[in-house]
Amino acid sequence: MNLSAEKEKYFSDGYEVFWGDPSHPQTCIYRVRGSGVHFHEHIIDSGKGGEEVEIAQITDVHFNYCDDTDRADPELAYTEQCRKWLAGGASAAGIEKAMEFASFADQTIITGDTLDYLSHGSLEMMKKYIWDKDETVLCALGGHELTKQMQTGRADETSLEERMAILQDCWKHDMFYVSRVLGDKAMVIVLDNSKQKYTAYQTEKLKSDIALAREKNYVVLVFQHEPISTGREEDTQVEAYKVYDSSVRNYYDLIGVKGDDETKALYKVITENADVIRGVYCGHMHSAFYTEIKGSYLNENGEIVEKSIPQYLLEANPYDSQCGHVMKITVK
Repeated sequence: MNLSAEKEKYFSDGYEVFWGDPSHPQTCIYRVRGSGVHFHEHIIDSGKGGEEVEIAQITDVHFNYCDDTDRADPELAYTEQCRKWLAGGASAAGIEKAMEFASFADQTIITGDTLDYLSHGSLEMMKKYIWDKDETVLCALGGHELTKQMQTGRADETSLEERMAILQDCWKHDMFYVSRVLGDKAMVIVLDNSKQKYTAYQTEKLKSDIALAREKNYVVLVFQHEPISTGREEDTQVEAYKVYDSSVRNYYDLIGVKGDDETKALYKVITENADVIRGVYCGHMHSAFYTEIKGSYLNENGEIVEKSIPQYLLEANPYDSQCGHVMKITVK
């Protein structure tokens, strides 16, 4: 069976509105009748026509699993005792469903906290359910990948450098910055902001990619774990449109407004290229939020034009009884 036939079979029972109203697409969630997967939809017109490109975002999978190798490590043995949410690898059911939905897209991107904590068992789950399922998948780092301690009340005993080296050995692409062009119309960029900051390395690569996107007339979509500041002071109290964890979050005092000079430099590159960057996609908050980043760009006359950049926050994948949660982005 070819991919189009498989996709037709998968959606043969259709889908229905799970939450919200289709007349407000930024806050509407659909449910596939057959599989039960929940998905959001963002449609972008590239102006190029031709065949559409689809990107599937999944976030916050939280693989929580310790194997015998981990139990020989006192740090992880104690984490296994303390951390009960999704223990024993329970999130496998949800990621299987989400990855099946995503298999019909041209690109799958997972925006961090794929691991609940850094363990051999969790990394093996990531390999089995993600890397082995899709060799083209792109994965951002989240804060949970960086620690071996979860709900222990203890600091990590191993250094951050040691932990990052373990991750580096397992990651299938540059952990800090990776970009890919899809269908000669969309450029996806995956950034690491797991430590709530950016680096000069990332900024230079982003500038180069934006220049190429401008030359080739690509739509640029940015994926990362944590959201960035909207730049609007009134956004200190933004309500989730579908609550799974926190119902209200501060979207002003975030990365960009806060951070070192290198972090602010990259934030400036994003916000000053709002004509090219058409969306920012994140996780981290666990509930579903929609915000707009205050942006601008220079037009052909050298005039500054104000333009907002949509910022979508997808809910964590395990919720709703492990049904799987996906952001489906279509570039026309």
